[in-house]
Amino acid sequence: MKINSLMIVISSVLFLGCGGDSADDTKEIPDDVTSEQPQLEQTPESQPDLTLKISDISNGYYGVLYDAGGNELKIDKHQVLLMQKVFMDELKPYLNDEQQKNFIELANNFADIKQPSDVENVLFNNVLIDAMISNVKPQLQDKYFPSFRLFRHHTHRLFPISRLTDYQWILDLLSQRSLLDHLILIPPQETDDYIDTCRANNVPIPPDWGSTLWKYKGVAVVDFLDNDKTEVWAYESLTVQGACIALPRWDIRPDEGINEISLLGIICQSKTTGKACFWDNLSKETGLRIKGGEDLTFKISDIKNGDSLGENCTQCHRGKNVFLIHPGTNLDISDDYDIDPNVRYQPVSAQASWSNPAAYTELGGGACASCHEIGALSGGYCNILRNGANTTMPNTTSPANWNGSHAFYGDHIQQMIDAGCPE
Repeated sequence: MKINSLMIVISSVLFLGCGGDSADDTKEIPDDVTSEQPQLEQTPESQPDLTLKISDISNGYYGVLYDAGGNELKIDKHQVLLMQKVFMDELKPYLNDEQQKNFIELANNFADIKQPSDVENVLFNNVLIDAMISNVKPQLQDKYFPSFRLFRHHTHRLFPISRLTDYQWILDLLSQRSLLDHLILIPPQETDDYIDTCRANNVPIPPDWGSTLWKYKGVAVVDFLDNDKTEVWAYESLTVQGACIALPRWDIRPDEGINEISLLGIICQSKTTGKACFWDNLSKETGLRIKGGEDLTFKISDIKNGDSLGENCTQCHRGKNVFLIHPGTNLDISDDYDIDPNVRYQPVSAQASWSNPAAYTELGGGACASCHEIGALSGGYCNILRNGANTTMPNTTSPANWNGSHAFYGDHIQQMIDAGCPE
């Protein structure tokens, strides 16, 4: 990368120390906030035009990023440091003089120890951004954290870290400044009680992956993510009403010797309470995908869940039922499993942005809602509606098509397009 990242950060970012905006400070933020910080001199440096800002990221689903309109986004590896710099500039007006002083000292320490690599710069900057957002007002945290968490997750893929001990000098520096909590690759000290919360809401808890309790239901004939192969697996508890569905998605590239499960999401829903819990094959310890072939195994307690996932699963999974079922395909396991809740589903998550908003169209309120409600419209959900209308809904032999021309479904589809769903 042709970016003097340390000088960029020193000149444009303020580190959060004690005495800054408190998470308990609920005063309104004026619209015309400006920074009164003295600006450090910096040497002008030619920078490439930024093609994507972190704040442009609205949602992510299985490694794919989207903006608020549901358009797919791509992160250019060579612009990651610049994206971090611009994002920190955006946060800068909310920090004070003491925070700037503390940051400059930390940045100088970082630069004095050794010449950092791109991986080290990205890792260090992500820690700073997390610390900055964590100390601004709550309404700003709600605004900035969702986009940043998705971005940070993707930087782990672009700049993979296999062993944290390879960066011990950064760990030592962060430990001295009490900033290790902002290095998300390190598991939090507190106990993860997500499984207990799900159990308390009468949600069936999935077996560890590799258990014979999982039942194979075949290869999915519909896959809007265009994976090489997507399998359908199901689990039903003997004591808790409801069901779990897992979708292992395979990456198959024979010429490169790759034949492995790369993505594996698990959702479990209670029949009685409608509560639903989410897991994904991301290691809690490293943040990286846990991949493997037919012999892949991992503990459910070792992977990220609805409390810790960066991607917001509820941007797509919404409506009466958490499961997005395509009738007439092997995703429809309703003959053998309780996948239709007695009450409208709600996600189990400590993240405020995870929700199942009120329906766009209630059951029976429109042509497309003849058999099921249409959930609140979002970029991700609109993509599912569009793909479903073009391929599987109301059935695979005679789909409605997402062009508003169908004699029965057309007007309702056009209403959704007019309401903001992309054509």
